[in-house]
Amino acid sequence: MLKVEKLLDSNLGELRKISREIWLSHYAQILSREQIEYMLNLMYGDGVVENEINNLGISYDQVIKDHQMVGYLSYGLEVDNNIDYLKLHKCYLLPKLHGFGYGQMMLSHVLKTAQLINKPIILNVNKENKKGINSYTRFGFKIIRSEVKDIGNGFVMDDYIMVYEI
Repeated sequence: MLKVEKLLDSNLGELRKISREIWLSHYAQILSREQIEYMLNLMYGDGVVENEINNLGISYDQVIKDHQMVGYLSYGLEVDNNIDYLKLHKCYLLPKLHGFGYGQMMLSHVLKTAQLINKPIILNVNKENKKGINSYTRFGFKIIRSEVKDIGNGFVMDDYIMVYEI
């Protein structure tokens, strides 16, 4: 059984450790090692997560199985094209736990938050992340557009934007 609970400051080291494990295994077929390292530093470097939580209003939840962190979620309010959304920034689970319905359970957790505030959910997913796209589509998300965003250092994020309507 999975539990989803608020990420504590004391869990940041574990979050960074499993994010690295997840990214190196999942994105190695999609992105260069250099881009993975760059993005890990951009998204999880010292102070980045802390700033998101403390100053940007982004919530982080850890996913626990057998008393171990096995995944995490982050989300917060965002305006896109003059529409208020709950933006799902991160939804990651250790690859060895894929295929058991845990990702759908994690999305259900975010959906409950979206329903409480009556906002649709928006997310970005790499166009080559077929596994992620399939999982989000199965849950009920729909692609609304594509976007290429320069993230610096000669790298871009080439994503679909997906929405789940409440």
